[in-house]
Amino acid sequence: MLRDSLPPYQLPTPNDLSVPNNHEVEQILLFVDNYVSEFPAYYKTIKDSDRENRISDFLVHHFQLCKIESDQDYFPYDFRKNPTQENSGKETDIGVFVLTRGRKPSPLIEFEAKRFSESSSNAQYVYGDRGGIERFKRGHHSSHLKVCGMFAYVQSRTINEWYVKVNEWLTNQFNTNTDSSIDWLKNEQLSKSNSFSLVEKYSSSHVRKQFGNSIFLWHYFIDLAS
Repeated sequence: MLRDSLPPYQLPTPNDLSVPNNHEVEQILLFVDNYVSEFPAYYKTIKDSDRENRISDFLVHHFQLCKIESDQDYFPYDFRKNPTQENSGKETDIGVFVLTRGRKPSPLIEFEAKRFSESSSNAQYVYGDRGGIERFKRGHHSSHLKVCGMFAYVQSRTINEWYVKVNEWLTNQFNTNTDSSIDWLKNEQLSKSNSFSLVEKYSSSHVRKQFGNSIFLWHYFIDLAS
């Protein structure tokens, strides 16, 4: 169990904030890895809508319940819907905060969520005004962060089919982009990282031209169709 693999975690004080952010992000991602595969079964028991925003509500609730049910007193992180952005009016779908008064409440990691279905604008996972990856690239989401993530709610076809489509859309952006305010590179495609029950985990790295840096994304494709 995850709880057995890590020591008890104490909330940092204002004078003891030496733990690097990447350590905290790693703990959050490890938590997601351990519990995201339980979400499809939970979702089926409470499903009342196919809407993306509603599913994200359920996913946040699921992670919060997992913290309580696993008695993870060492895990001082809080999953929240629609965290506000300091420098943007656009909100991501899910943010994770550390519970301490020693810091300004700002997410340690943020996740954008998109549906894959026969009725969705599926290419918006990648590009467009509501494009998930594009918003990260432009700094509309998480401009203060270097590592973030995305959840894909797969409601039709298979995870692998959508994985192939996402990389096709990324390749198309590289080949056809004429917008000088954003760069799409050939090496920004998703790579396979890990497999869980009903979930595939991918990774990608994307340049943020405006900021002269890159953002690393973890992608969780969750099978809600099986």
